[in-house]
Amino acid sequence: MIDYYKSFLKNPGNLPELISYSPSGRPSLTRRVEDRLKCALILGYLKPGDKVVTKNIADAMKMSVTPVRESLIRLSASSALALTPSHAFFVPVITSEQFNEYMRMRRLIEPELAEKAVLNMDDKGFEECLSMCQKLRSAYDRRDVYLAHQLNLTLRLKLYIHAGLPEFFKIVTQLWINLGPTLSYTFESDSEEKWPIFFSSLELALSNRDAGAAADAIRESLDKGLQIYLSLLTEQGE
Repeated sequence: MIDYYKSFLKNPGNLPELISYSPSGRPSLTRRVEDRLKCALILGYLKPGDKVVTKNIADAMKMSVTPVRESLIRLSASSALALTPSHAFFVPVITSEQFNEYMRMRRLIEPELAEKAVLNMDDKGFEECLSMCQKLRSAYDRRDVYLAHQLNLTLRLKLYIHAGLPEFFKIVTQLWINLGPTLSYTFESDSEEKWPIFFSSLELALSNRDAGAAADAIRESLDKGLQIYLSLLTEQGE
C-alpha cells in the first residue's frame, strides 16, 4: 500500500476535486494536501496506526512542509487523524462499536443519495456514470486493484453529487474517511473475486434509470462488503 500511497499523492487525478463537492476558485496548497490525504484515507492507502510523516508528504507533492502540516492539523481537528502529545500524526484505530455505527450510518444515508441522484440526473449524468461503470469493469477484469478502487470511489462521488444534498454528501465522505483505513484489509484479500457485485447491480439500475433499484444496489453492496470484512476477521481469529 505504501507504493499506492506515494503514487496517489503525486498523481491523484480529479478525485480531490470531487471530494470537495463544489470547489470554488483555485484551492490553496493546504486544501490540496488535505483533499489528497482524505482520498488516500478513503482508498485505504493508509492503515490504522500508520504514522503520517509531514516531510514524506511534502517530498511526494514537491512543496514545503508548512501547508502539509496545516492540512494535517485540520485533519486531526476532524478526527480523520490522531495527534500524539509529541505532535506526531497517525491514522486512528477505530473500535468495533465505532465501525458498526459508521456502517449503519452509511446504510441509512447512501441509498437515499443514490435514489435522489437517479431522479435528478440528466442524460449527460447517466452517460458519465455508465461510462465510469464500464471503465470500472475493465479495471476489475485486468485485476488492476489500484485503478479499480479509484474508479469505484469516483463513480460513487459523481453519483452522490447529483443528489443535490451537500450536507449528506459531507457526512458520507467523512464516514468513508473514518472507515477507509480499516477496510483496507479487504483490498489485500482474495475478495476481488467478489468485487463485481459492488457495481453490477448499480450499473443495471443506472441503465434502467431506476431510482429504487439504485438505492437497493447501494444497500446490497454495503451489506455484502460488511460480510466480506467480517468473514476476514473470523479467518484471522479476531
